[in-house]
Amino acid sequence: MGPQLSDGVIALDRHTLADADAHLAGEDEEQARRFGWYPARSTPEGVRRAIVKWQREWATGSPTRVFAIRELETGALAGGCEVRLRDSALAEMSYWVFPLFRGRRYASRAVILACGWAFAELGVERMEIYVEPDNAASRSVALLAGFTEEGLLRARGRFGDERRDLVLYSRLPTDGKVNLEAAAKDHARETPL
Repeated sequence: MGPQLSDGVIALDRHTLADADAHLAGEDEEQARRFGWYPARSTPEGVRRAIVKWQREWATGSPTRVFAIRELETGALAGGCEVRLRDSALAEMSYWVFPLFRGRRYASRAVILACGWAFAELGVERMEIYVEPDNAASRSVALLAGFTEEGLLRARGRFGDERRDLVLYSRLPTDGKVNLEAAAKDHARETPL
């Protein structure tokens, strides 16, 4: 059983097979393109296999841990967040939020919770997120979650047969606690609409 984390708005916990339909319904073309499987679509069986794999990773202490992002008030599945240990001190993170739940800062909240967990429970000393240069929403999530932009990495990521440049963001345990509401206000002043 994985941890259950909450900030009073969202909760992070393990996926269950009961999440399969909500996960499948929440996927969209943007996710497919971002994770490199567009134009293919997930199938119910494929989603169930993924959830079983994620459960097994928690049970075996795998270097990859996938959290379900849930809306705390309703319990609805809003997306997912993945922490991947590259070594004992370094981890990468990715996340996805379904279209119905975007614009509510659930991604930033999930990233903050997962980072805190990885720093405290896994002893991670550095967390990294890789973002496509033209993905303003994901760049905003990284900044709101207390990450620092380090620069462009040429053709680091592979999406299907295509390679894409990515922007590296990092966060250390010493970066301190993030006040999401204050950070969002500051970011809104700096970001033209």
